[in-house]
Amino acid sequence: MNLKQTLGLELPIIQAPMAGVQGPDLAVAVSEAGALGSLPCAMLGIDAMREQLQAIRSGTGKPCNVNFFCHHPPTPDPAREAVWRGALAPYYAQFGIDPAGVKAGPGRVPFNAEAATLLEEFRPAVVSFHFGLPDAALLRSLRRWAMVDWVEKGEAPKQILARGTTVFPGRSRPLCPHPQYAHYKGTGSIEEATSFECR
Repeated sequence: MNLKQTLGLELPIIQAPMAGVQGPDLAVAVSEAGALGSLPCAMLGIDAMREQLQAIRSGTGKPCNVNFFCHHPPTPDPAREAVWRGALAPYYAQFGIDPAGVKAGPGRVPFNAEAATLLEEFRPAVVSFHFGLPDAALLRSLRRWAMVDWVEKGEAPKQILARGTTVFPGRSRPLCPHPQYAHYKGTGSIEEATSFECR
């Protein structure tokens, strides 16, 4: 059984979750069109996440993906920040920017227990992750409500491919686990994933 059959999709398309530039409306539209819409949650607080999941529930009864980051946030380092602010000082002066007025951007929060608890209330069809996987306890909490694991028995598929359809029609590349990326092996067509390896 493939993903399309498992989720009851009409189209074998997963909309990319684009943190910071999309809300629930795009996910609803994509799901209503027959593909798998996605809601990026890395930049959402728990209240905003609840509101957006509710908007999806109200907008469609079709499957949707909820996506999270699983990174390790950097430790604040005032000395390092002072160095890069010093390097940018000439540009601040050139463009009349007051460095004290530059606000920090929104943070990216890794998947946590609070988000896992909220997801149990909504039970989305798919939960996906960037930059690794959450720890085993958090994964167990998701599995409690009968999610279907894409990776069965804890074994990842040998290869996941991305294939171009518009910009580079027919070109394929392996999707590599972070921090690896696809390297050309030195032989074979640059259009084919088999000519690349993850490292």
